[in-house]
Amino acid sequence: MTIFAIETNGNQKPVTMRNRWLTLPLLFAGLALLTAACSTLTAAERAQQEKEIAQQVEKALAERQYTISVNMMYPLRGTPVNVTPDYSLQVKGDSLFSYLPYFGRAYNIPYGGGNGLHFSAPIKGYESAKGKKGRTRVTIQVENEGDQLTYNLDLFPNGRADIDVISRERESINYSGEFINQ
Repeated sequence: MTIFAIETNGNQKPVTMRNRWLTLPLLFAGLALLTAACSTLTAAERAQQEKEIAQQVEKALAERQYTISVNMMYPLRGTPVNVTPDYSLQVKGDSLFSYLPYFGRAYNIPYGGGNGLHFSAPIKGYESAKGKKGRTRVTIQVENEGDQLTYNLDLFPNGRADIDVISRERESINYSGEFINQ
């Protein structure tokens, strides 16, 4: 079977394997360049967007009104686990709303397992300190059902967040996620 290409003057010219292999990479390269050109922001637009996110994070921290949507969990034992975006940690004024999954060893818990890291409680201690490269370290202390917990939050200007949970009655666990503007 021979494939023919019609030239501009109306003559038929056989398409050789060499011609086909030359046009295919050129087609993909052109498509890649077109896609990249359409989807990228200019440096000025990217800088403006990063500045706006940093201002939103700074404002939310000052007002103590923010939510962190968790997407990864790092148990002390075992491998990291992707989690659904339904899990979050929320600070509203003087209250903490923790809806986080937990995998790990519990040393002394109520009969039936308790609520784990699914609770809301008043904040007993709240400290915030600026670190290097715009990072803000927030330490929150709460109590629930006979357990004392310390949440160490590292919030970055780009909206990324890391959470370390240290419990008196359970192994510590870490999370990573994104700051959500409310």
